[in-house]
Amino acid sequence: MRPSRSRMRDFWQLDVPLVIVLILCTSITVIEAMRATEGVWRAWIYLFEWPMIGAFAVWIWYRFKHEEGGGFVRRWRERVARMEAEAEQEAQDPELAAWRTYQRRLRESDAEQHPDAG
Repeated sequence: MRPSRSRMRDFWQLDVPLVIVLILCTSITVIEAMRATEGVWRAWIYLFEWPMIGAFAVWIWYRFKHEEGGGFVRRWRERVARMEAEAEQEAQDPELAAWRTYQRRLRESDAEQHPDAG
């Protein structure tokens, strides 16, 4: 069974960046721990800062991945569904397609005549 486009997109846009950020945060935390044990007082601050950045990345990932009811993912999926429904309706109604083409041409000609407006 082939994974859906949505799952592949989520993998590349959400999962892979999370793994990269967590690897970087872990590596930098280890480096700062070594520096802190060598006596660099400022490294103690970074020793606690980088895990917090990693935790923030996990929180953002969780919000985008699992809490679809509120936020960006839900609005984006609704917009895609609306655009697909409009495209389907336009394919079934040639008069609607002609009307939208006419409106698009009007907007383009208006933009050409008044380039600094809008």
